[in-house]
Amino acid sequence: MQACVLGKTETVCEAGTGTGVLTKEMCSRAGRVVSYEVDGQLFRQAKLMQIANLELVNRDLFREHDIEFDVFVSNLPYSKSRDAFEWLAARKFDRAIVMVQKEFAEKLCSRPGDKYYRAITTIASYCFAIEPLFDVGRDAFEPRPNVESTVLKITPIRRVTEQHIKNANLLFSKRNKKASTVAAKMGIDADFGQRRVFQLEPAEIMGLAG
Repeated sequence: MQACVLGKTETVCEAGTGTGVLTKEMCSRAGRVVSYEVDGQLFRQAKLMQIANLELVNRDLFREHDIEFDVFVSNLPYSKSRDAFEWLAARKFDRAIVMVQKEFAEKLCSRPGDKYYRAITTIASYCFAIEPLFDVGRDAFEPRPNVESTVLKITPIRRVTEQHIKNANLLFSKRNKKASTVAAKMGIDADFGQRRVFQLEPAEIMGLAG
């Protein structure tokens, strides 16, 4: 919670209310908290909190478009981490604090040509400054998961469109093809030498995707 450093004038958008433990803490520190929970049972449980500056929403946050917030906090299943980063890449906000699977954090910080370099790597690297804050061990959870976790601070650098994101994912479906050949098929005259798509820098990928 200390990593968020919330102010009384700020609006927090939370993805995944869960049991509401983190939500309550944020409500005591922020001006307003809007928390999304898709699970009906957890949503009904969270409604019992009845906190004045809390708005609970029983919908999938990542299908929402017209939302204004200052701080994003993610307490999601790890399977939704990619959705969260792609959604944030098209949003305006001040900062985000997210907990992800340690392997996913390593993927975000990968470099061109690395084993874990993916479309989400290029999107995140292009759109955000990513600062690993600390690791969270398995023993911090009940039930105990099979993976380690990492808490990240995300600061936006630039925004892209949802079409931009779709195109980046499409490019990486051809990750082992020569980048110049892929660009030519897209009607773009660009010389990347012998480099494959997965060897391009994030700015180069996002330039093609735009």
